[in-house]
Amino acid sequence: MDNFFLLVIAVLFILLAGFLIFYFQTQQSFQEITEKLEEIQHPHGSMLSSETLKRELALHHDKLVLLEADISKNKRESLLEEELKMFDVARHQIKASIAGLKSSGEWIGLPFEYEWTEMLDRLPNVLSLYRKAEADKRAKELEQDQGATPAN
Repeated sequence: MDNFFLLVIAVLFILLAGFLIFYFQTQQSFQEITEKLEEIQHPHGSMLSSETLKRELALHHDKLVLLEADISKNKRESLLEEELKMFDVARHQIKASIAGLKSSGEWIGLPFEYEWTEMLDRLPNVLSLYRKAEADKRAKELEQDQGATPAN
């Protein structure tokens, strides 16, 4: 009788060991899949180094600061088409750089690094002229849409 119980316990122990091995290998596979998905969803953090991201962030921020200085110096009332495109590219690149720095854990934040909205607070002339240009563009699009649809 004692041998039977030992045999049952040994079989149960082997089954438990097999289950635990299967469980941990499955967890490891899930972890690898999760890491690959994270890499696919957030490629900026893995493709570019934090120094490169910081350099791009500073470069585009400097372009906007120079534009702000030019607008203040020359008292301009509008932005040129290239400046509007440069603003859009800078916004996209700055937001991507900030996201990459945050995902890599290299983002320090205030008072050393600014978010996009905090940068805009320090560029009032650029922001107001950009908003004015966008509002004018939308007004022209609305006029074209209204002109294209016949009045009933």
